[in-house]
Amino acid sequence: MLTFVRSAPSSAWVALAAAASGVFLTSLDITVNVALPEIADSFGAEASAVQWIIILYVGASAAMQLALGAAADAAGLKRMYVFGLAAYTAAVVAIGLSSDLGVVFGLRTLQAVGNGLLMALSPALVTRAFPAEFRGRALGATAALGTLGMVAGSLGGGALVDAFGWRSIFLARAPICAAAIFFSVAFLRAPSDSGARRSAPDMRGAAAQFVGVGSLILALSLGGRIGWTDWRVAALGAASAAGLWAFFAVERHSERPFLRLSDTGGVLPIALAIALAVTALAYLGMFVNWFILPFFVVDGMGASASVWGALLLLMTLATALAAPLGGWLSDRWRPARSMSGALAIGCAALLWMSGLEPDSSIWEVAVGLLASGAATGLFQSASANLIMGTMPRDRLGAGGGAMGLARGLGTALSVAIMGAAFAALESARAAQSSGGEAAFASAFQDTYRIAALICAAALAASFALWRRRE
Repeated sequence: MLTFVRSAPSSAWVALAAAASGVFLTSLDITVNVALPEIADSFGAEASAVQWIIILYVGASAAMQLALGAAADAAGLKRMYVFGLAAYTAAVVAIGLSSDLGVVFGLRTLQAVGNGLLMALSPALVTRAFPAEFRGRALGATAALGTLGMVAGSLGGGALVDAFGWRSIFLARAPICAAAIFFSVAFLRAPSDSGARRSAPDMRGAAAQFVGVGSLILALSLGGRIGWTDWRVAALGAASAAGLWAFFAVERHSERPFLRLSDTGGVLPIALAIALAVTALAYLGMFVNWFILPFFVVDGMGASASVWGALLLLMTLATALAAPLGGWLSDRWRPARSMSGALAIGCAALLWMSGLEPDSSIWEVAVGLLASGAATGLFQSASANLIMGTMPRDRLGAGGGAMGLARGLGTALSVAIMGAAFAALESARAAQSSGGEAAFASAFQDTYRIAALICAAALAASFALWRRRE
């Protein structure tokens, strides 16, 4: 680690600081979840309507990352990164001053553009700045600093809303945004090979990919709310299938594709395709802690909301501490093997959680969350090291966008699939017995076993990367 600190040039540390500031800002959006009830009261809207503030932001950000990253490869990483900071800043300030809910929805889409650029280009900037032997440690440090944004948002979001109202969680970001823009403009250097940028990607593929992924995320988000047989969900599913089919068809035959790195005829190199699939599966399995466990801890175990908040903080801190270690291990032990090790820990943590009972102690929950948080941090760094190391230097933006897309899809699929599985299992258990609490606990345990199986599938797939050149 000391070698890493001493060997990295000052320009590399500037790139890391700029990238970390962007990831930190995007992590602060966790505060919006805290403010949703007050936002609904402020605009006199139903809670179901206000939830679109989250749905639109997450869906648009995930759907646009690949296209935005590829566009940045053509236009220049620094230029597009600063543009992303500016778009994000303009959006959060305007949202904080807005008096119309419809305008807020539109501004959240603008914020999603900025967020997509920051998420896609942060790993690209770090990867370009650091030598390959230090890439994992640099990406791990960036992830750790970004995770601290979640800690700050979790601790400060509620206090800001209580003291100053919901607008403060947006307006309070403006000084941080301004500092990040000034620092990036003044000190972040454009790459010396900026004149050799490639031509802009085929925008037909960008449009098809946006329709395919955006419709999929909307369908997954709506299915759990209005029913999977609703015609709107079916229409979105059909639009998603058509968009994704068109995207792969365009990519296969385009002279300017997003991700094809050779002329072998495939859309993706097999190692990159496997790494992205493993990433999506890992997030699908491990994200279950964020939206099912709270109900078990608070409703099933009878713990207070403050206890759950402390447990969530514990998991987040474990992620922040494990991310630099995961980067160091992936530099020393090869990224694919580090990914497998992290997934093994994640599987063990999910199995541990599947054994929890309503009368289990909070310490038993804490052990599982510590292991889950550590596994997430280790995996984030190792997978980023492998994916970004696979990309050539003129496609780093597209690589960061593809990685963000895989993570976003995994998260959306987790909420939809695991949430639906939990609801179905609880209903089936309740029909078989008269005890609602027993049905709830049994459904919780079975859902975590399913999550462990998904994580095990990601682990098995990761072994295919061991023999491939990294």
